[in-house]
Parts: sequence; structure tokens; C-alpha cells
Amino acid sequence: GRVPAEPVIDGRDISALLLGQSKQSPREAHYYFASYNLQAVRQGPWKLAVAAQNEAKGRDLPDDVKGDTPRLYNLDDDIGERNNLADKHPEVVARLQALVAAMGAEIGGKEPRARRPAGEVKEAKTLYPMAGYVPKDRAGKVGAAAKPLEQLRPGDALGPEDAPRVERRPFALSCEVETQQQDAVIAAHGGATVGYALYLKGGRLAFSVRTGPGATAEIAAVAPAGGRARVRATLGTGGKMTLEVDGGVVATGHAAGLLPRQPAEGFCVGHDAQMPAAAYGPVQPFKGVIANLKVSEP
Repeated sequence: GRVPAEPVIDGRDISALLLGQSKQSPREAHYYFASYNLQAVRQGPWKLAVAAQNEAKGRDLPDDVKGDTPRLYNLDDDIGERNNLADKHPEVVARLQALVAAMGAEIGGKEPRARRPAGEVKEAKTLYPMAGYVPKDRAGKVGAAAKPLEQLRPGDALGPEDAPRVERRPFALSCEVETQQQDAVIAAHGGATVGYALYLKGGRLAFSVRTGPGATAEIAAVAPAGGRARVRATLGTGGKMTLEVDGGVVATGHAAGLLPRQPAEGFCVGHDAQMPAAAYGPVQPFKGVIANLKVSEP
């Protein structure tokens, strides 16, 4: 391959070092940056500091370290950088200042000549969703391609960025359900770390909340579910869990609290696409009716 002239790729061929053909670094100097601000440069034993360097907490800075006057240290003799030798070796200071000026103009400061642009990823997704985060190329478009929750049917799903926001807040999941299945997922949001699910377990309606690894609470109705039913599962303040069928409370319990963060996985209807959000056991794809699905404040 050919190394492009623009932008400058800040690299050196170190094959001779790797193959044992040389013990010398191909770099002419080593540069110290804080973000894009050049702090110092080292060449051989000489280090030229061109910005104030912090001392350990609780220690006073020497007077010659507090300003931006260049300071020269011989690290072979003074690894602690206590003895400023700039006045004794002006030729070394001048040589290193030339390197500082060239590197600062190339990739540092406010107006660099050849800094590589930051990389960008289309439809970027963080490992864990971030509150309020929207990739640049999705600005103004979030939710535009996603179905409203009440229009979702078994087999549908919303991605993490379009799923209902439930972190650190009470919420209620409600819908109408009709099925002959004994074991099936009605709705699931999340996975092995944080999430919640509404499902059938041995013919009984169940609601599960996971607030962290190993911290899962489940409540289930005593009587088997039958026919078409209006179902509502609530996670309230303090972690109180309630399960209702046709307006009547059929089960209560307590989770460890509200969900500490937004679930990393998407919102699935009639299935659970990734890591199980609850201890379902073997489940088949949902067959039946799931309608008027909503996630709202209790």
C-alpha cells in the first residue's frame, strides 16, 4: 500500500525493531499531548516542557514550573524533572523548540495543517443506550421509521433507540391478550442485565423485572389465563410490582427498585429476540392476539 500524503499518518516503520535488526527507534522524538495541546517533547535524554505540568496533589509547584516558560530536563540524570537546565543548554532548547513548532502546526493547536478528521459511523449505536443520545445522521429521524407501540403485532420489535424510555421511572405495560398457549412471551424489553417481561408460564400470566445481574423479581397470577383479557403490569415507585387482569389485581410483589438504566436490548412483541429478559423456560413464537399495547406512567 501507499501512505497518503494528506492527511498525514503519524506512524513509523518499526519492522527493523520487530525483526531484531536494530535497537534504535525510527522516531526522531516523542511528543506529549493533552488533547490537541502539545505539552512537551523528548529527544534522547532531553525533555523540553512547554506547558505547566502538574505536581502530585498537596505538593507545591517549583516557581519555574508554574508558567509556560520552556524548561529543559535531562531524564537520564533527573527522572523527577527537578533541575531546569534550559539556561545551560540553549542549543538543545532551540533544537527541541523547532520540533515543538513543527508538530504543533501539523496536528496540534487550533489551526493544524494535517490533523486527521474524526471517524464517523453511520447509524451509530452505543453498547448501552445513553439518555438523550442521537447519532448525527439520525437527528430529527428517531422514531420516524418505527411503528407506534399500539400498532405492534406478534413478531414485531423496536430497536433500543426506539423502545419506550423506562430508566429510573415508574411505568405500566398494558395490552389485550388472547391465546391458547401455555408458555409464551407477550412482551419483553431488555436482556440479561436490565429489563422486564410480560409472559405466560404454565398457563399463568407472569411479570418479571430485572434490575441487575442476579436481581430478578417475578410475580404470577394464581389462576390460569383464559379467553381475551385486558392485562396491565406495573412497576411502581420503590419497586412495587402489580399485575392486573380485566381491572382486578391478581398478583403483587417487589423488585429491588426501578430500572437503574435503559435496557440495552430492544422491545419485542410475542418473542424475545436476544438474551432472555426473564426465566421463561422453553417458549414458542406467540400465536394469538396482542393488541392495544402501551407503556405509560402508572
